[in-house]
Amino acid sequence: MELIPSFNPVSENSRGPTAAPLPRLLAALLTLVYLAVLVRTAWLSDDAAITLRTVMNVTHGFGLTFNVAERVQTFTHPLWLLVLTAGYMLTRHLYLVTFAASVGVSLSVFWLVVTRAASASQAALAVVALLFSRAFVDFSTSGLENPLVSLLLIGLVVLFLNERMERSRWLARLWTLGSLLYLARPDAVLLAVPMLGVASWQVRRPSTIARAFFMGTAPAWAWTLFATLYYGFPLPNTAYAKLAMGIPAHALWTQGALYFVDSIDRDPLTLTTVAFALVAAAAARRTAPRVLAAGIVLYLLYVMSIGGDFMAGRFFSVPLVASVLLLTRLMAAPRALWIPAAGVLALVGCTATHVPLWSNSRFSDSNAKPNGVIDERAVYFHDKSLVLARRVTFRDPEWPRAGTRPQRMNVLPACGLMGSSGLDFGPYAYLLDECALADPLLARLPAVFNPEWRTGHYRRMIPAGYRDSVEKSDNELQDPSLHEYYDHLRLIIRSDRLWSTARLKAIVAMNLGRYDHLIDRTYYRHGGSVVGIETLARLAPDGTPGNAEGTFELKAPLAITCPDKRGRRYLEVSLEADDRYFVMLLRKGRIESTLDLGPIPEYRRRPGLTTYVVDVPPNARAHGFDTIVVAPASGDGHHALGGLLLEGASGMDARIYRDVAVRDGMAR
Repeated sequence: MELIPSFNPVSENSRGPTAAPLPRLLAALLTLVYLAVLVRTAWLSDDAAITLRTVMNVTHGFGLTFNVAERVQTFTHPLWLLVLTAGYMLTRHLYLVTFAASVGVSLSVFWLVVTRAASASQAALAVVALLFSRAFVDFSTSGLENPLVSLLLIGLVVLFLNERMERSRWLARLWTLGSLLYLARPDAVLLAVPMLGVASWQVRRPSTIARAFFMGTAPAWAWTLFATLYYGFPLPNTAYAKLAMGIPAHALWTQGALYFVDSIDRDPLTLTTVAFALVAAAAARRTAPRVLAAGIVLYLLYVMSIGGDFMAGRFFSVPLVASVLLLTRLMAAPRALWIPAAGVLALVGCTATHVPLWSNSRFSDSNAKPNGVIDERAVYFHDKSLVLARRVTFRDPEWPRAGTRPQRMNVLPACGLMGSSGLDFGPYAYLLDECALADPLLARLPAVFNPEWRTGHYRRMIPAGYRDSVEKSDNELQDPSLHEYYDHLRLIIRSDRLWSTARLKAIVAMNLGRYDHLIDRTYYRHGGSVVGIETLARLAPDGTPGNAEGTFELKAPLAITCPDKRGRRYLEVSLEADDRYFVMLLRKGRIESTLDLGPIPEYRRRPGLTTYVVDVPPNARAHGFDTIVVAPASGDGHHALGGLLLEGASGMDARIYRDVAVRDGMAR
C-alpha cells in the first residue's frame, strides 16, 4: 500500500494531543440544542420554492421544467433537486420533505463537525461558531442546498485527511466527492479545487490521475451532457442571465465588498471566524490547513467578484463550515487557545442584530439596506416559518397530472416571488420572469441600465410581441433580428423532438454564439430608449416649452450614442429649468462620470427649457465615452430634452466654443 508523505497536522486516524474528544452524550445534547434552534428559526425561501415547482412538474409528468411550455433549467443544484424529488415521490408531502431533508442534513453537518473535532476544547469552539452564526443557522432550513454542500465538503475534507486508503482509490473518491459538490452547487467546487489539485500532485502518476479524474467526475459530465441535450445548454439558465446582464466588473466587485460589510454588520461572528481560520492556517505553516484555506479564499473572491447576493449571509454559510473544520480538525493547539477563542466568538456572536439562540416567533427585520442586501428570512418568516405556521400554511399544492395543454397560456409577469407564485397558480400559469432567471430569451438580453441595480434582480426589457409569443406558443416578436434569434431558441427549448437534426445543430450553434449578432445589445440595455447624437444636434432656444414640437419627452432615461473619443472638453444640453437631471457618461457600459444638473434657482429661472454649458469631467475626458445617458431625477413629473451638442461629434463646435466663451466671460 503506497502512502503519501504525512502532511496533515491532525490526520483522520489520530486525535489532537491537547485533550480527549467531546463525549458522545454531550455531543448529543448539543445537537438537540441545535435542533431546537432549527425549529425556532425554520423557514422556506422563495428561491427554494422555485425548485419545488420543478419537483411538482417532474413528478406529475411535465418534465424537469419550471414553465411547462419550455425546457429551462431554473435550478442550480441538480443533486439537491434529486433528494427533494425522491423524498416527494416516497411521501407525497412536498413541504414536509423539504423541511425534513434540510433539518436532517443540517443535523448531520453539526454532529460531524462537533464529534470530529480534535479535542473537546476545539469542539466547544465549533459549537459556539455554528450556534451563533446567522449565516449557518438561517440557511440550514431555507430549503436551499446549503446543508448538502456543507455535508459533501465535510466528506471531502475527512477523505482528504485519510492517509491509509490506497492512493488510486483515494484520489478517485476525492474527485467523485468534488463532482457531487459541483452537482450540489457548481460554484461550491471552488472550495475543493486546491484539495483536488494537491491530492493529484501527491499521487504524481499521470495515468492514475487521469483515471481517477474521469471516473470521479463522471456524474458531473453525465449531468452536463443530459442538460445540454434536454435543455439545450450545459449550465443553468441563471448562469446565462448573470453572464449577459451587462454590469461592469468593477461595479460587481464594489457591490461584493458591500456584501461582506453587510455580513459584518448583521452577523459579525461568521466572517470573524473565517478570518481567524485563515490567519491560523497561515501561521500553521503546514500543507493541509493551507490547502483548505486556499479554497476558502478562492470561494470568497468569487463571491465578491459576482457582487455577492441579495440574501444576507447566504454565500457565507459554507465557508463558515469549512473554516470551523479547519480550526477544529486540521489544527493542533493547546486548550489555552481554544477555550478563550470560543469565549471571544460567543461575545462577538451576541452583538449580531438577531442572535440565532435568542430567535423566536417575534423575529422580524425585513427592511432592505441601501446596498440592496436584505434579511431574506425576515421577509418570509411570518408567512413561511414553522413557528408561525397555520394548519394550511404548508398544505401541499394541488397539481394536475400532465395532459393536454391549454391553447393559450395564462402569462403573469414577475420578478420576485417566482417560487410562491409558481406553486400557487399551478403548472398552466406561465411566469414571465422579467429578472430572467427563469426565462431563456430574456436571460440572453442585457439588463436594462440602472445605476441603482440590485444583486439578483437584473430586470430586462420585455421585447415587443414577446408576451403574445409565450401566450400563444408562437413567435410574434416585432424586432426582425430578435425574431430570428427566438426562432432558433424556440427550436431548442420548445420542440417536441429532442433528437431532431435541426435541434441538435441549433444547440451547437447557439452554444458557440453564432446567433449572438442578432441581439442589439445597446437597444435592449437601454430599454429601447436610444438615439444617435446626430438626432439631437440642435438646441431648442431657452424658454421653449417642454412639450413643444421637436423636444424629447423623457419618461425614462435616454441613451445617446456617440463616437468614442478621448479629450472632449465640453457639452451643451437643453433641459427643463425646474427639474433635476443626471447626465451619465458611459464607456463600454461603465459610468466614467456623472453630471448633476438643475433645477435652476427659482429667483432666476425662466419657464421652459434652459441650456446648460458644462465641462466634461476629467475622468470621462481622459478615458472617453461612447454613450450619454440623460436621466430624470426629480421635478414636476414632466421632463424634456431640447437637444445636446458635444464637442467633436455634433458638427457644431463653433456654437459650443462661442457659448463656452460667453459662459466664462460672464463668470469673470
